Amino acid sequence: MIEIKPTSQSQREPIIDILRGWALFSVAVMNYSTIYSWNNHSNENETDSLTETFKIIFETLFESKGWTLLAILFGYGFSILLKKISNDGQSHYLFFAKRMLWLFVFGFVNSLFFGGDILNDYALMGIILLGFYNLSTKSLAIVGATILILTPALQSILGNYHLLFTPKYRDTFYELYNHNSTFESIKANLFMRYKWMLRLSYSIILHLIQLGCFLLGVALQRSNFFEKLGNEPKSFIRKIVIYSFLISVIIYLLQNEVEKNEWKLNEYYNLYYPQVISVMIFTTSLVCWTYYSGYGKSAFKLLKITGKMTLTNYILQNIIAFILFINLRPNWNWQSYILVGIVIYIFQLFFSKWWLTKYNYGFFEWLWRCLSYQQWISLKKIKSDRTTLSKTHG
Repeated sequence: MIEIKPTSQSQREPIIDILRGWALFSVAVMNYSTIYSWNNHSNENETDSLTETFKIIFETLFESKGWTLLAILFGYGFSILLKKISNDGQSHYLFFAKRMLWLFVFGFVNSLFFGGDILNDYALMGIILLGFYNLSTKSLAIVGATILILTPALQSILGNYHLLFTPKYRDTFYELYNHNSTFESIKANLFMRYKWMLRLSYSIILHLIQLGCFLLGVALQRSNFFEKLGNEPKSFIRKIVIYSFLISVIIYLLQNEVEKNEWKLNEYYNLYYPQVISVMIFTTSLVCWTYYSGYGKSAFKLLKITGKMTLTNYILQNIIAFILFINLRPNWNWQSYILVGIVIYIFQLFFSKWWLTKYNYGFFEWLWRCLSYQQWISLKKIKSDRTTLSKTHG
């Protein structure tokens, strides 16, 4: 039997980890905003215009942008991993299915702390992604783009038949959540994850968007898009920034007009995910342009390190949120939730830097690798590795 080993940290493409770190920030602020809405769902609090403006800005820039970007990066990593496994002479189907099984287990553990967990979805759709593995790069891009373009039409069709929302599941979730005890909060989280999220708006629409992003991520990796991106003229990335911004503005203004004038466009084509994808491309390309232009080198170093521990940091964010916001239920305003989320994320930036001077991987990344490869992988760095890493980060 040929021994297989995980990709070393030194072989990783820097921009991929930077984008993972950026996506993790989006996930953090929006998850904490979601918990605020849970804690205040029955309150009729009037907010001032400034707060509403900040909410709109945050939702426009971050809502659903983190997980869609992570989905593209998941597809990118999927392609690298399966190519490596195939080159090592192993069955990539069996290996990846086993890897997704362990990811589902991590997702279950994470669901105890946060009912909006996304890891279970990655595990499920990762298995489905295997069925597309033998498609050509061009076919992957076409199928992925087609799914992303057509899914909003399906969303409208299901919405017209009132099949997207299930009020009774929402009400049951809040009945459990309102008990305000640790055990009932865990039950509420599990109910949301494995019952409420089975509604069609999630189980079909979100998963199709996720699959489309996965497929585009695989196509980007096979075409070496991110490896070539740093060698492209800065004007190339700048064009992506400008065009994606213009498209985002057009969709945003169109959606406002649809709602203001009660046009029936959303009955045929829902604009929510087209706006999500366009804004995600805009913010992602802006990060890439800033990085390749040489700005904010220290900040990008921290983002890169944090992105190497995405799984660990994601689960840690939810554990902290459970203790601080779900278990204690502080009577704070929305701004305080967001501010705490930002502070926690900044803490994770420096925690990740400290951790990776002593260890090869984040804790959950390490555990996932050991379980997936069925072999002991060294977690703690040897002294020479620490010296090299210190020079690299210095």
